[in-house]
Amino acid sequence: MAIDEWLLQYEDDVPARSYVRVYSWCEPTITLGYFQDGTQGLDPRLAQCPRVRRLTGGGAILHDHEITYSCVIPRTHPIARTPISLYATIHQAIIVLLARCGVDCCMREEAVAAQKDAGTGADPFLCFLRSDPRDVVLAEHKVIGSAQRRRRGKILQHGSVLLRASRLTPEIPGVADLNADFKIDEFERFLPETLATAVAADFRVMPDFPKLAPGQP
Repeated sequence: MAIDEWLLQYEDDVPARSYVRVYSWCEPTITLGYFQDGTQGLDPRLAQCPRVRRLTGGGAILHDHEITYSCVIPRTHPIARTPISLYATIHQAIIVLLARCGVDCCMREEAVAAQKDAGTGADPFLCFLRSDPRDVVLAEHKVIGSAQRRRRGKILQHGSVLLRASRLTPEIPGVADLNADFKIDEFERFLPETLATAVAADFRVMPDFPKLAPGQP
């Protein structure tokens, strides 16, 4: 995630270029929303997990049996004029890929989200227990959530695709738990290309991101 932050804050826009990254985590890890209290509401089951604060907002995410994506859009990109539209652009592209992989999902309707959130008080600690109109849901369960940060007209969007439930939070199901027909290998294989084509006319695959120069974040 430090690379995502560097791309947003330091990478030059010349030539104007969007960046999409897709990655997973080597051990169950919590990332905290930028403005989130790291202890208030923390589930005791997660107390021993490493914790990292990410640049984007929202609730905490348990990265375990999930895929993280990031997308950095330059200020010259057409979407940069309406940053909130990037949620729908990315999520609709993933929804199409999920359908190709045997799973029918949709974005949460605003009216349903508002009704569910009414009177609930403080937001839950974990992102996947929160409700937002831009969530991607399957059988009323949130399986994809995203958040943004903006700098000088550029946009960083982080997102998490929950593939399976973690043993630490078995009550939060992933796509494969909710649909046994989910072609998870195919989904993982085509997700980078799907995200890239959603925001760019052409793209180049970089298996390993270049190392940052000494002294860079």
